[in-house]
Formats: sequence, structure tokens, C-alpha cells
Amino acid sequence: MTDILTGTVVTGDGATVHEPGHVVIEDGRIARVGAGRGPGPATADYSGAVITPGLINIHVHCVTLGPAHATGSKSPTESEVQAFRDRHLKGGTTSVMSVDGFPLWSEYLALRDRHPLKVTKCTAHTPANIRAAEQSDGEGLTDAHRKATVDELIAQGAAVIGEVGAGGTLGGGMQEYMFIPNAIRERCGAQIDPFQARALKEAVLGRTIDPANLDRPALSRAIEAAGLAGRISDDAVIETVTRCVMPSMAHAYEGMREAAAAASRLRRPFIVHHAAASADVVLGVANDRMIAGHCNHPSFTEEESVQYARALRAKGALLEISGLDLFTRTKGKHDITNFLALVRERLVDVVGTDYAAGNYDPVSVPLAGIVREGLVSMPQAVAFSTGNVTRRLPEVFKAGLLEPGRPADLAVFAPGLDRVHAVYVDGRRVVGGGGVS
Repeated sequence: MTDILTGTVVTGDGATVHEPGHVVIEDGRIARVGAGRGPGPATADYSGAVITPGLINIHVHCVTLGPAHATGSKSPTESEVQAFRDRHLKGGTTSVMSVDGFPLWSEYLALRDRHPLKVTKCTAHTPANIRAAEQSDGEGLTDAHRKATVDELIAQGAAVIGEVGAGGTLGGGMQEYMFIPNAIRERCGAQIDPFQARALKEAVLGRTIDPANLDRPALSRAIEAAGLAGRISDDAVIETVTRCVMPSMAHAYEGMREAAAAASRLRRPFIVHHAAASADVVLGVANDRMIAGHCNHPSFTEEESVQYARALRAKGALLEISGLDLFTRTKGKHDITNFLALVRERLVDVVGTDYAAGNYDPVSVPLAGIVREGLVSMPQAVAFSTGNVTRRLPEVFKAGLLEPGRPADLAVFAPGLDRVHAVYVDGRRVVGGGGVS
């Protein structure tokens, strides 16, 4: 069966645009791409819209069953997994990399073929990473998860090692939106938001997560701002925050070293949690197999994020920045500064999303955002989540470029990438109709 799609075609290489252009699909693969309206009548006319490769998001969570995050937390439910997959797909994403490293291969297979989104699996089954998960949470881990190894999972089909470290094991976002608020509520009955938890955490441990950073005046101010004055003492907050954050730290650092060694031995990429607390360890194990996750982490100052990104690029690491919910949230808007700075400084290879307490936007949202900000052209933005991924990780992703022979995974956007008209997976339309509505 042959289908011909017409419209403005952006190939994913960061430069090539056919306006007007066409894509010919045969048997689920791309047969031809070129200028003009094509060799015959259009099956789907997307004039006035942009046809791109389906987006690839290499930093996602909770799209399979099994322990979640590097904390080995309780598995998402089947309905939660499918809802997260729907959100990615409807945003123009056709392939994702699940960086929850502890699910077993059987848990990955359980829902693999029940949704058109293509999911690539990672593995983080090393001893130190298991210990870090157990110290931070570990509720989702069974003996089978603890006994599994990276070698076994790679042999079964996992493609990447990681994510090594996370906000829960290295004092980042999960501590702010989950563990610290829960512990404060259990201790004094008060509910605080993630931004209040961040202020408490940084007063106690600083951005680099070290007890030597304790700042008692800042802590008193954070307690007052969170509405906790008179409900919990300064010392109780210090004990609570320290107990939540510190036990997993050394294990997570060692897990990075284990992952780097396994990646070298097995000749696989590995993805790490890059933040102010872990930055020097990350830099110490960096090489051309590393994917440095969320180089725009909010624990960095703008200058630090740029400095470390340059150092990591010099070592050959792939630089990923995460869109989270930065372009749509109303609170904490300063967190977007590092994202924009790295784009401005051309220190970005790929754009993903990460998790943001489940509030992440589809990756098309930050891509549209940087086009709207005038930082890059629309073809360059598309390449951050298509061709750049495929060319750097060819053993992992086969789509991502509109070239003959590749899988016909495509997305159709409004010209600003801010609306999705249709999505195709292996040549089959799975979102939207046959034209621009």
C-alpha cells in the first residue's frame, strides 16, 4: 500500500525543508521524500502544516510497569502507564526511552504491544544502584529486581544503561515534590509545596547537597515562608531533610561509576542524573558513551550549567536538556533560565522531558517554546528531538529522519509546532484525521 502525504516537509536533519514537499510511504516505511506535491494524488493533504519525523524523547518515566525511577518506587498502574503514553503520542512523540532502570524484561513486555508508542528500555541493575534505591524508597523492588543484572537485561534487549541517579537518590526534584513534603506532613501534619521543600532542603544541605552547607538564617526564613513556624523546630527540619536525602547519596555516586564501567564493557550508552550535587562525579566518568541528563537542572546556576555542559561536551558526552513543565507552569518560572541559556550557547544535543512530578509537557512544547523565543529555527528545533537523536544513537533508534528505508514514524504540526494535527507510526495514522482540521 502506498500513501502520499503533502505539506511543508522538515526532514529532521536540522536544515532541509521542502515547501511544498511530499513523503511517500510504502509498507510502513519511507519510500521517497522530496520537493513538490509528489508523484500522484495526495492520500493526506497537509498544506499549511509541517510534516516532521515523529519526535523521539530519550528521558521519560512511568511508561512501563515495574519499579519507577532510580528510587525503585511503587510501579505505576496500567491505566497510568497508558495515560502517560497517550500524552507523549498526542504531543507528536512516536518513540521514547524509558529511563526507569529497574523493571524486569517481563514487565516491559507486558504492555509493549498494547499501544502504538515505541518504548526503548534501560537497565540500572547494578549493586550500588539497588542500594541507593533501597535507601531512598525501594517499595517497588522484589527479590527478582534485586537479583537481576545489567548483563541479563542487555542480553534480553535493553538498549541503554541508566538512568543512574535521580532526584530521589541525589537530592533533586523527587525529594522536593515527594519525599520531603511527605516526611514533613508525617512529622507535624503540615502540607508544603515543592518550592517550599526546595527552600528547606537548600537551607539545610545547599544546592550541592552537603550537611556542611547548613544556613540557619536561611532555614528560619524558609520555615516561616512555608507556614511551619511554631509547628516544627529548626532542628527537627534539619533532621527530617537530612534523613530523607543523605542515605542514598554515596550509593548513587558509586552507581554512576558502576554504570560507566558496564557501559564500557558492554559497549552501550549510559544516561546519568546531572545536577549540582552529582556534577563532579558525572564529569569524572564522562565519555562519548554518556548521555548527560537534564543539563539544565535547576540546582545549577546559569553559569554552572554552561560551564559543566562545555566540560562534558569536551569529553564527548551527549547533552540532553529537559523541558519538564517549564514553558507552561506559572510558579518557579526562573527555572527556565538554564534551559534557555544552554540553547542560546549552542550547548544542546537533544531535548527530552523528564518527569516533573508527572506534570511534564510533551517534548513538542519546549521545542515550540524555543522557536517562539527566536533562539533557533523550526528545523533546528525539530532536530533536537529527531535527527540529532538518531545520528548520535543509531544503534538505539532507527526512525527520526525522513529518509528512504526508515520507519514511517511522522508527526504533523501547525507551523509553530504548537498544535498536533496527526501522528503516524509505521505508516499508520494513530492520531488525527487525513487533513488539517
